[in-house]
Amino acid sequence: MNSDDFQTATDQFLKGLKRSAATIRAYRADLVHLQRWLLASSKDLDATALEAYFAADEWAASTQNHKQTAIERFCRWVRQHEQLEDDPTLHLERPTVPPPHPRGLRREEIERIFAVIPASQSRDALLFRLVFETGLRISEALNIHLDDLDLSKGDEHLTVLGKGGQRRTVLLDDPKLVGALRKYLRSLEYEHGPLFQAQKNGRGGPLRYQSVQERWQHYTAQAGVSCTLHQLRHSHATELVNGGVSLGTIRKRLGHRHIQTTLRYAEVSDASADAELRKWRRSRK
Repeated sequence: MNSDDFQTATDQFLKGLKRSAATIRAYRADLVHLQRWLLASSKDLDATALEAYFAADEWAASTQNHKQTAIERFCRWVRQHEQLEDDPTLHLERPTVPPPHPRGLRREEIERIFAVIPASQSRDALLFRLVFETGLRISEALNIHLDDLDLSKGDEHLTVLGKGGQRRTVLLDDPKLVGALRKYLRSLEYEHGPLFQAQKNGRGGPLRYQSVQERWQHYTAQAGVSCTLHQLRHSHATELVNGGVSLGTIRKRLGHRHIQTTLRYAEVSDASADAELRKWRRSRK
C-alpha cells in the first residue's frame, strides 16, 4: 500500500469507526505518524516495514501497545476491504506492560475529603469510610446486607462476598468506624436487606455504583483532592504495609487470590523502612 492509498484508507477507516472522539483522535495521530515514517523511509505498508517501524524508536511498552492496537485494527479493516493481500500485523509481538503500581493517598488527604461530606449524608460518610478503613472493593461494600454484620462488642466484623464468589470475614477494628456504623444502624427503618440503600421517591433500593461514583467525585472536587474510589482501597493497603503488617495478612484482608497481587503494595515508605531497620539494629544490641 503506497502513501496515497494509505491516506485514503485512513480517512475511510476513521469515518466508520464507532469509538469516542478522543479514541479517534488518538488513532489518527498514530496512523499519521506511521504514514509519515513510511513516506520518509520510502517503504510500503507490509510486515517488514512494520517491524522496522517499531524497532526504530524505543517507545515505552504502553505506548507501543496502543500504537499496535490502532495499526492492527486499521490493517484488519483494510484487509477486509481487499486493499491488502495479507495482514502485516499478524507476526508483531506485543510488549509486556507491567501492572501499574497502586498509589495510595496519605490519611490526611483522605480525611480532607471526608470533612466536606455533610452530616446529613451519614450513608455516604459511612460507605466511604468503610472502604477506606477495611480495604473493601466498592462492589463488595455495596453488596453488604444487614445480616452480614456481627457487632459483638470487641469482635466486630462483617462477611463479604468477593471476587470468584469467595466469602471472607473482615475485622472492623477502627473505633471511629464502628461508632459511625452503630449510629447509622440506629437510624435505619428496616432490619433486613442491603446496608446501603438508595432513597428514591420514598422507596429504598440497591445503591448503584454510578450514583456512588458521582457523589464521590463531587466530594473530592469540593475538597480539592484528586482521589478515585479504588484509591481508598489502595490507601488502606499502603497503611498496612507501612505499619508492618505481613503481606499474608494483607492478602487475606483485601481478598486477593494470589500473593503476587498483594506484592504490588510492598513498596514501603522511606520512614517506615528506616523505623524497621532501627528496630532491627536495637534488637541486635
